[in-house]
Amino acid sequence: MASLKKVVRPSALRAALEAARIPLSVDSYQPGAVIFRQGDPAESVMYLESGRVRLVVAASSGKEAICGLLEAGAFLGEDVLAGRVDRRETAVTMAATSLLVISAPDMIRLVHNQPAIADHFITRIIARNIHLEADLVAQMLSSSEQRLARTLMELAGCGQGSADRCALPHISQEIIAEIVGTTRSRVNVFMGRFKKLGFIAESHGELQVTRSLRHVIDDGGSQDGVSQREHPGLATAS
Repeated sequence: MASLKKVVRPSALRAALEAARIPLSVDSYQPGAVIFRQGDPAESVMYLESGRVRLVVAASSGKEAICGLLEAGAFLGEDVLAGRVDRRETAVTMAATSLLVISAPDMIRLVHNQPAIADHFITRIIARNIHLEADLVAQMLSSSEQRLARTLMELAGCGQGSADRCALPHISQEIIAEIVGTTRSRVNVFMGRFKKLGFIAESHGELQVTRSLRHVIDDGGSQDGVSQREHPGLATAS
């Protein structure tokens, strides 16, 4: 196998796998497609080369919850490496998506024999776990208004060093409400308020999230006195 000295960049993983002579397939999906369902046999690890995927878990009662949003550069189905024999959740695409599919035995060999790919894999998994912990803390300690602001910034990709405005992908308010853990009606109210305050703008039919929306997260939304003084409209509902 080829020896890989450097940490693999997300966009270069396919080339790294090919250089390592690892068999893989490339699967493409349209928005709204099911990649795998909860309970399906787990036989491979997938790498999200492009697109966006949401992970949904269903209880025996039929109630569902969104437990993760994955973007390009993420792995999914990785728990097969720990001996998991079936999928824990259902994976559904939210945009046109391309996946690299690697069998579990081949992925195990990669992790053991290719340090660069192993480093990339471990870094991604740790980052995802950190994000899941942050989601849990937000669910327990933040208001629904704060959680909505955090979700909108995440969906729009408004991270550190990003532009002042970030385009929000076309996602229904029902799905956003599921992610936030509130009702569609409350999402609608908060979205309307964010628009009035200039936290969300519309341009040529596209919604854009401004970086100033972070005030809602950092200052405590309508629960925080400073935020209410700066943005009086936030104090009118909860």
